[in-house]
Amino acid sequence: MKISEIIEKNKKSMVLLEILIPKDNDQAMRSVRGTGFIVSRDGRFITNNHVYQQIPENERQYLRVMVPGKTDDKGIVYYDSYRLELLRRDEENDLALMKIITPPETAFAPVGDMAESESIKEGEEVLFLGYPLATELMSLGFGITLAANHCIVSAIKRRITDGSMHFFMVDTHINNGSSGSPVFSAETGKVVGVASGRISAKIPLAENKMADIPANMGICRPAKEIINLIS
Repeated sequence: MKISEIIEKNKKSMVLLEILIPKDNDQAMRSVRGTGFIVSRDGRFITNNHVYQQIPENERQYLRVMVPGKTDDKGIVYYDSYRLELLRRDEENDLALMKIITPPETAFAPVGDMAESESIKEGEEVLFLGYPLATELMSLGFGITLAANHCIVSAIKRRITDGSMHFFMVDTHINNGSSGSPVFSAETGKVVGVASGRISAKIPLAENKMADIPANMGICRPAKEIINLIS
């Protein structure tokens, strides 16, 4: 399957989670927290548990989900903003299942099929879709920017207890905002996992500060854990 076809098929299923805190003069403080992807027509979607958990409790009331809406004749995509609710969390696998709050007749476009993630191997090509550095890009005037990363599976980590896959690693950096992005097989277009975190080198600086140096190592949770959470 062509990468361009995978992107086109799934881009309407990609959601962005943000905090909009009202301020004076009808202004709002905006902060993008991460990516999510719709898994059912009634608006259930998956993201990372840490995307939700790291939001201060007093700010969770301002959490919104932005969903791709209409596209105009110039190719510009407009996003619709909705409230949401938390349904379930899986802290061990860093996953959260949420739902968009809409009238019952509203229908959304879910991502494609989930793959048997235990079958993926090191060296396989994958890609993930999300909203990396979304807050920074919006401050530069780029607007909401859905971006794709094409990489390979660089390592698979298994549980000592039973040998099942705990997570797999990819050879690219998972930026802020990309947490919760679906990871697709570049061959089949099926979802094989969720982008969950990154590994960085910590370099000490002056005044007890640390520099976070990207190490091109990302952590992804396998699709089987998504299936367990939504079933």
